Amino acid sequence: MEHVDYLIIGGGIAGITLKHFLKNQNTVLLEAEPGSYKIGESIIPEQFRHPELQKLLPALMKCPSYSPKYGTTFIEEGSAASFPLPEGGLQGAMHITRTEMEQVMLDAWKVPVRHEKVIAIDLEQKIVRTDWNEYKVAHQIIDCSGPAMVLSSLLRQTKVLWPVFTTWGYWNVLENKPEAFHAAIKDRGWSFLRYSNTHRRVLAEEGSDWRPGRSTILTKIRDGMWTWQIPLYGEKLLSYGIVSRHERISREDYYAITSANIAPNYKLEPRPIDASSAYNRIYVRNNFARSAPVAATDDYILVSDAYCFADPVYSVGTGLAVNKAIEVATILNETGWTPEFRKSYCERYESVITRAVAGFEFWYAGKVLKEDAAASRVQNELLVGNVFQSNITYHYVHALAYADLPPHLYEADPFTVDWDDLTLASATEKVTQTLRGLLGSDTAAGWRFLKARPAAGGMLLRWAADGQPELTLLVSKAAESEAYFRVVGPLGVRYLEEKEDASRVDVAKVGALLDELAPGITARAGDWSHLLGELRKA
Repeated sequence: MEHVDYLIIGGGIAGITLKHFLKNQNTVLLEAEPGSYKIGESIIPEQFRHPELQKLLPALMKCPSYSPKYGTTFIEEGSAASFPLPEGGLQGAMHITRTEMEQVMLDAWKVPVRHEKVIAIDLEQKIVRTDWNEYKVAHQIIDCSGPAMVLSSLLRQTKVLWPVFTTWGYWNVLENKPEAFHAAIKDRGWSFLRYSNTHRRVLAEEGSDWRPGRSTILTKIRDGMWTWQIPLYGEKLLSYGIVSRHERISREDYYAITSANIAPNYKLEPRPIDASSAYNRIYVRNNFARSAPVAATDDYILVSDAYCFADPVYSVGTGLAVNKAIEVATILNETGWTPEFRKSYCERYESVITRAVAGFEFWYAGKVLKEDAAASRVQNELLVGNVFQSNITYHYVHALAYADLPPHLYEADPFTVDWDDLTLASATEKVTQTLRGLLGSDTAAGWRFLKARPAAGGMLLRWAADGQPELTLLVSKAAESEAYFRVVGPLGVRYLEEKEDASRVDVAKVGALLDELAPGITARAGDWSHLLGELRKA
């Protein structure tokens, strides 16, 4: 029996990332089938938020299967809607095979992977048995096995969320002409819509510059049935799948549905189904929308799809897997798996799943808002587009947000992190209590101290005053090269008003607040500096 600190199940992108970021040498990474075929070929730029992932982009873009991705195109009868990437987000988005992506990660990071299959888990003893070995785990078993959900499956704890069936295969691309797409939309009399990253709304727009063949195309066939079309190998090969909420999709049905719904820009040729390669097969996966009962305990942690695999259509799975792996590794490196972090992790994941379920219910069940008042509200708020397109905006954009790396794990604008971020809840509570002691009073110059929290480079303090927008102070150690609103003792202070309307904070009142706080800060300068130093370590 081998004794280890952590054991990671699954050597895909989540497991590789976790092993790379986890600063513990007594950790093993197990993979039953290294280099095996996996679905998940549409990659979002959020996956490359961390600088360590960004460094991989040049090598990934040289892979044979790489194709640039400009965004996502939603098609349904009556309209086509493009969701372009935000400005500057193109480089981190791509269509690529998972095997090539994983190999680039392994080569760059020199991550060791053991070719072993987990066949039994004794949680009470924290013993993992494989087809080659037995492991005694000192801390946590971490499942990064994706839709296989190895841990919860071996413990017989998985449950089906809803019946979802999918069949997919690969086609040769003979032609890919964007002008044919736009001509077809015009000839059919359909609307062309575009999601505005600036306005966060779907707007009517002539889309003649949009290249659908460089996007993931999602086509609604009918309520509860969708197809995906994802170009690979420089747009020479197309991954084409059908997802249905209602019924299994036979091979005959697959060819009938796909042939009838090829995006107008493509001319395709079916590949021989002779199993001569991973692209010469028809794949079937049924009842794959499954979940474990809980995302983590004191003994194990489930990462991304190993906790809940809900749907392949949103294309956010790889981003969620990578960024959750970084988040878990960061927690383990800094504090270890404490009850507070476990609680926060589970609450955050449950929130993600709850919202995802709502989105998928709308997506598949065809829950178009039918009440006149509700439909009118959506139309007015989102300006244009049928009710479906308007509603899918909310769910799709939020799904992308959940797959992003939590802002507190990279150098970001400290003011942008949500104050209700569950991953920072325990830290916020501790910092708030400490600050109450340092301040000595919850009121100063007519302002009321509400709460505090860690931030990139320092900490944030939130204040409220009658007749003023809420005020957030960013407090950090003062540096000569930086510009601050005010330097108080050893501290540099900037501010941001949390305004819900056009009102502005009274700058003189901010100055009065700092004037009243200054003597106490100066008198306890060492305590303030010590707190900031501890926060930087964390």
